[in-house]
Amino acid sequence: MKKTAFQIVILLFAIQTLALHGQATERPKPGFSLSIEEAEVSPLSSGYPSDYHKLLVTYTNISNNDENYSNSDSAHALDMHVLLDGAPAQEREGMRELREERHPTKPAIRAPSVRSPTTIKPGKGFAFPLEISGYFDMTKPGTYTITVSKETYPNDPSKSATVWSNTITIVVPKPGTETPK
Repeated sequence: MKKTAFQIVILLFAIQTLALHGQATERPKPGFSLSIEEAEVSPLSSGYPSDYHKLLVTYTNISNNDENYSNSDSAHALDMHVLLDGAPAQEREGMRELREERHPTKPAIRAPSVRSPTTIKPGKGFAFPLEISGYFDMTKPGTYTITVSKETYPNDPSKSATVWSNTITIVVPKPGTETPK
């Protein structure tokens, strides 16, 4: 009888423990949104080659509170997802360097390259350029699809959620053909 009572008590504790661990922690809803568009690059005025591509990334506060934006360097704050005809696009040295700088054992000793506000009012945002051709080779003909994402709490994965931008398409024509409009 004592053995059966003991087993029931153990079973009750086991069920409570499983119930506590089985409950998923709800992650906070993101307080911002991301959107991207292709930025105009004039080879005559900027000195960029004709196959150079730049994005304009817009960060918007969608919460009802002031949002703090502490990482003011656009490339360091974003993950870039670039496909060429459905396969990962070839990375350039800039992407490999960025990945190395982001490595958790690397001390963060970089100066911000883009100045952005630290507090963003509800419904407001700011835009910054992202020179995507500095990170991915976009000289090959084909259809490039580009999306960016950002973690809400990159240093705390248990609370973080991933915010995704819209996806844009850039068509690089074969030499001698016109660019689609």
